[in-house]
Amino acid sequence: MFVYLAGLLLLALTAAWVAVSQFEQLGREWQQRTQIDLADNLAQVMREPLGAGPDSPAAHRAADRILSINPAVSLYLLDAEGRVVGNYAEPGCSANARVPVDTLEDLLADEPMLPVLLNAPCSHRDSVFSVAPVRFGAAAQPGYLLAVLDAGARMSMFAMLRTSSITRTLLIAGTLAVVLAGVLGLLLFALLTRRFRRLTAAVERFAVGDYGQRIAPGRADEIGHLSRAFNDMAATIEAQLDALRENDRQRRELVANLSHDFRTPLTSLRGYAEQLRKAEDLPAETRQAHLAAILTNADRLTRLARQLSTLARVDAFEQPLSADTFSLAELIHDIVGKFRPQAFEAGLALVIDCASTLPAVAADLALVDRVLANLLDNAVAATPAGGTVRVCAHATASRVEVAVVDTGIGLSADELTLVTQRFYRTPASRRHGEGSGLGLSIVDEICVRHGTRLRLHSAPGEGTQAAFDLPIA
Repeated sequence: MFVYLAGLLLLALTAAWVAVSQFEQLGREWQQRTQIDLADNLAQVMREPLGAGPDSPAAHRAADRILSINPAVSLYLLDAEGRVVGNYAEPGCSANARVPVDTLEDLLADEPMLPVLLNAPCSHRDSVFSVAPVRFGAAAQPGYLLAVLDAGARMSMFAMLRTSSITRTLLIAGTLAVVLAGVLGLLLFALLTRRFRRLTAAVERFAVGDYGQRIAPGRADEIGHLSRAFNDMAATIEAQLDALRENDRQRRELVANLSHDFRTPLTSLRGYAEQLRKAEDLPAETRQAHLAAILTNADRLTRLARQLSTLARVDAFEQPLSADTFSLAELIHDIVGKFRPQAFEAGLALVIDCASTLPAVAADLALVDRVLANLLDNAVAATPAGGTVRVCAHATASRVEVAVVDTGIGLSADELTLVTQRFYRTPASRRHGEGSGLGLSIVDEICVRHGTRLRLHSAPGEGTQAAFDLPIA
């Protein structure tokens, strides 16, 4: 603000200086323009006296008459080189004085640029003048009759300010104009800074954690664009923070659920192991039943441990894809072979609908392996005994379509929109204490990284189809 006011003051002083100096310059131009023919008229009067010589009594008498009529004029006779040969203003002050002939010729031009200033022989300061070519002496030598028009003491700017109403009016008007411009500038500055202050205050509150801060954009100018950009940024950050909070809440809920799920099989394992240790003479059938229960609980613990491992690796997909060319048919047969014992134990039929001539695909083998394994694991877990899980694959023009279809319990329309979110578990999986809510989320992320998407079709009681596609190598 101080710099702004100092600039206004400097501008006011500069404007005043320019106004006064230009007014003075305008006055000198007007004086020269109105008296530019004065020297010609005086030359007519001085023609005969100058013929008698520059310093003849006749020349001095004629000059004295002229100066008595107009004492503000200084009169000089110059030779062709510009030297003063006749001084009719202040005798003795022009010894060896000389003026530039080029300056004289500038004023004698057809359209001179006024004012033309000359360093006067006696006053030695720039003055306006009038000049006319003359001849003098018995030999009629060529020369110039020079009439200096402001030979008197020139009025200073401050004297003009004291004595000229026009100068004072111009100066006052200029000062008022500068003051008015300054006031308007300050008002405009206050309006601009008010919007900046609001923006700054919102940013500061946002920085300390108030993420709901928004700014009314107002006009469609640069500040308005900046306000809208801030609002968009704040909305994005707030949404990301909400997602992180929800993700963290679901993660903590999952860990709590898994911790609770661990206690039940551990308690059962301890009970059966204590019975086997204390009762050494148990019947064979009872011993086998206890051992079977121990194995069942151990399997359950293994599944829980696998879920925790999946949870630990859920964010480990940031490394670049390792694209390979491999046979998808061989990969499907290999993964289905691993799930056959589990399907047989659950009483399910596991079917492969995939031609051996299926073309090779280009993808990350390890990640596609995980996709198929997760989909098969979900399908087997969701299908009751007597059902069927089918793995289908067929080639199109440039891609291979893969689908895992089961005849399980199916999903509702609401569940279809949620199952690919991290840590979401269906009501059925929560009732059985199974699943981590990460399987389909991981599958969806892997599909996105391969430039495709996971397509789910399901209905309650009618089973589920999960499909994706990969590019042919």
